[in-house]
Amino acid sequence: MKKLVLIGIISFYALNIYSQDMQKEKVDAMRIKVVQFFNAKNSDSLYNLAGEVFKKQLSAEKFKAVCDNNLFPLGEMKLVEFEKFAQGVSKYKATFESVILSMYLSVDTEGKLETFLFQPYKKEITGEFKKIKTDNTLTTEMDKKIEAVLQPFMFESKTVGLSIGVLKDGKTYFYNYGETKKDNGQIPSSKNLYEIGSISKTFTSLLLAKAVVEKKIALNDPVNKYLPKDIPVIKFGNDTLRIVHLSNHTSGLPPLPDNFGATDLVNPYKDYDDTKLHTYLKTAKLSQKPGEKFEYCNLAVGLLGHILESVNKMSFEKMVTTFICSKAGMNNTRQLLIKRDSALFVQGYDVSILPQGQWDFKALAAAGCIRSNAEDMMKYAALQLGTDDIQLQKAIYLSHQATFDAGQQQIALNWFVQDWGWGKILFHNGQTGGYKSFLAINEKTKNAVIILSNTAVNNDEIGVVILQYLDK
Repeated sequence: MKKLVLIGIISFYALNIYSQDMQKEKVDAMRIKVVQFFNAKNSDSLYNLAGEVFKKQLSAEKFKAVCDNNLFPLGEMKLVEFEKFAQGVSKYKATFESVILSMYLSVDTEGKLETFLFQPYKKEITGEFKKIKTDNTLTTEMDKKIEAVLQPFMFESKTVGLSIGVLKDGKTYFYNYGETKKDNGQIPSSKNLYEIGSISKTFTSLLLAKAVVEKKIALNDPVNKYLPKDIPVIKFGNDTLRIVHLSNHTSGLPPLPDNFGATDLVNPYKDYDDTKLHTYLKTAKLSQKPGEKFEYCNLAVGLLGHILESVNKMSFEKMVTTFICSKAGMNNTRQLLIKRDSALFVQGYDVSILPQGQWDFKALAAAGCIRSNAEDMMKYAALQLGTDDIQLQKAIYLSHQATFDAGQQQIALNWFVQDWGWGKILFHNGQTGGYKSFLAINEKTKNAVIILSNTAVNNDEIGVVILQYLDK
């Protein structure tokens, strides 16, 4: 009897392995078609590969917008390498012209495409890994979840140091991993300062919304209304560039001005001043009709900040500290470091773990100049969820309203409104030469996550995992 049972188990196991191999082959056959249609930029043919489950989640129109705005701009898939097959889904390492992503594919029982997903590339970890120093006490279930997510990430990415802030049920929690400087043995704290990069754009959006609420500016105003008179009207055909286009990445301006020409590649923005910006604007050309297509643009947000400086008659940093930081009790958030900051500002590193200098900004400050810490950024997240200041609350609400639909995501006033599978999330990330940041807020659950890292390695994936844990 035992032999028969054993034979039955072996037969079942063999059939299961055979079934998995067959499914894996079906997925790989689908992979060939997906790559072919993707590289041909044929969104209609890609969508025709999909099954009913996929099509219920995403209409043909939305799928085309995702492809045109988010996927096809990545360029061709130069190389697609199989990595693993689990629970019916194959993971591939997809190498594009300028980025490497993980691609996940699966097919349904009819052989139709069911999963078609791209995420930041994450190499599979094998074998034991050395744990990184942390102040995580591993007391609560949340502590243990953070640990389970962070330790593999720190090991794999070689990130030097990282601080996380969590807002859950009205309470804040902080976790710190690694070192403030490579090999110094000092774990960061929630008070250590980092460059937050493009998360600065969400500060710009709130400043814009505040000016709109106060009727100092209107979203539909022509940009030229707030520029020197000798700058020609910036337009594409008969379509004029307007303020709202600067705040949702649909301006048609290039990512950086033609005369940017960084004299210091380690600190690229430091010499680009108002004079250079005005010189560029006199000959600025739009590549497309404003408001028609999403293309991420540092120049547009930098120009928006420049305009707000003129409207409010104060510097970008002064606007941030006066109108936002003072309201939220954020005492350690600023553009320009002061003397007491030097001991708290962590050393930055690039993806090769080579030391990097700070990034300094002039005319394009609003695109990414802010330095902050986890404590202040949790106060910022809490502010985004509500304040007793009626005028400021109106501005916050306005800054969160979608002004452009890019398919997979909507763009509010610089905020990205994402749906990662469990509802709408306000999101932005940031990166400078030696720093990487992530901020996500769920207005419904009132949960939020901030990740500040002193290594320019993508940490979006772990941020999404942590927020999903908090929300679910």
